Amino acid sequence: MLSKIVLVIVTVLFLAISLFYFMGNSSYQNSFEARFYYLVGNYDKAYEFAQKAYKEDSYNKMAFTVLTQSKIAKKYVDYIKEGNKYFDRIDKISSEKNYKEADKIRIKLMCQIMIGEYQKLVPTELTDKELVEDAKKTYTKFKQLYEQLF
Repeated sequence: MLSKIVLVIVTVLFLAISLFYFMGNSSYQNSFEARFYYLVGNYDKAYEFAQKAYKEDSYNKMAFTVLTQSKIAKKYVDYIKEGNKYFDRIDKISSEKNYKEADKIRIKLMCQIMIGEYQKLVPTELTDKELVEDAKKTYTKFKQLYEQLF
């Protein structure tokens, strides 16, 4: 019975010391903040805090993981934004009455760029599934447009 009480006390003491260490260490504080921003989808802030935490302590695995995942997520966000920007430009070109050969070449080039950039995106198990799905939808739209027009 006494050994169980000692075990519980040692366990609680260990957890308390660990908690104070992580709360007192600025690298881990930045890591937790980076993790929070990553979970809410603010990948720029997550990257910023994870980079700060990783610079302070290069052995901080959480900082490294969030840093890497934020970098990947930012690539997906940039791809989706770029695709939306290109779709807006294509809509503007297609709304004009007269197509020029240069406009057709521009559309072809935009499609080729987006198809090629999608091949460079490499998701991991931790990459936000919604981002991966949105990027795939954008890729599919450009691929279908390319196949229809060219």
